[in-house]
Amino acid sequence: MDDTQTARAEIMAQWLTQVFDGAAFSTAALAGDASFRRYHRLSVHTPTGEQRYIVMDAPPDKESVSQFVAVDELMTGAVHVPILIAVDEAQGFIVLEDFGGTDFADVIHSEGGTADAPTAQRYREAMQVICQLQQIAVAQARAIVPDYDDTLLRREMLLFSEWFLPYIGVAFDDAHFSSAHWQALQDAIIAQVSAQPQVVVHRDFHSRNLMILPQDLGVIDFQDAVVGAYSYDIVSLLRDAYVDWSAAQTDAWLNEFFALVQPQLPHLTKSQFELDTMMMGLQRHLKILGIFVRLYQRDGKARYLANLPRVLQDTLIETRWLASSQGGVFAKFDHWLNTAVVPAFRQTLAQSQP
Repeated sequence: MDDTQTARAEIMAQWLTQVFDGAAFSTAALAGDASFRRYHRLSVHTPTGEQRYIVMDAPPDKESVSQFVAVDELMTGAVHVPILIAVDEAQGFIVLEDFGGTDFADVIHSEGGTADAPTAQRYREAMQVICQLQQIAVAQARAIVPDYDDTLLRREMLLFSEWFLPYIGVAFDDAHFSSAHWQALQDAIIAQVSAQPQVVVHRDFHSRNLMILPQDLGVIDFQDAVVGAYSYDIVSLLRDAYVDWSAAQTDAWLNEFFALVQPQLPHLTKSQFELDTMMMGLQRHLKILGIFVRLYQRDGKARYLANLPRVLQDTLIETRWLASSQGGVFAKFDHWLNTAVVPAFRQTLAQSQP
């Protein structure tokens, strides 16, 4: 622990002493996420026994807890988000309900990673949570969360060209896939996803952000929620960077989700739903390819590199489908990915092996 972290820990301890009226307590650091936030499991020792909580430590110069608090309040009642026990926005600390240590991914892997009845039921429960999120009034949400607008969609896709491509040593070129083609691809994706029905979007709805609770699923890491395309969260869940399912299984669950949302979107056809999820998936996976490299190169979080092959695999599924159905710049992009990007990526992986 460096001097800054030590000082931060002392400030947190002083605050917790005030929150719990001087009761004895202990903390244990938990694995962090892809942000600057740090988490601790807190055990408070009282005359009636031990009480357990989670402490979020978000240094104010790096993160703001105010959005977390606002989105938690927005989602409370619709889905199971943590109860807030104590908040200090100025210092960047929150004590919140402890959802335990078992996430969706842990259980899937412990069950053998097969789509048996218990696993399939868990996915149905997660789909229901998405539907519940989508019932939150958009007008109410817009007072708290931003729109997933053109600027944000484009900024995210640029992570692919600014981080992933340099990492594998590939650049756009006029002969195969130019900067103009890249611009046209972004424009086409943005136009399509912006025209989709708009709902409350968690924006990181995957197996590591769903906690297994006795009665339901707990939802965490929701502070980056937006109002955006209805297809976003289901793509996050079913084309998850951390869990590997076959295309056939993913398609089967997508069909189940279509049946769930179709009553709320009566004009939505199956073919439109398929286009929506493929287009949204491509936008998301271009972003993630860049984010995982940035987490490694800028933030020193090398563990995310192990998930790049899975993300690229999903990207190729989407570009193949879009190349066939939409043609044009999507076909050009798909060809370039397969002939230039994939070989360079494989070479980069081979060179990085010990």
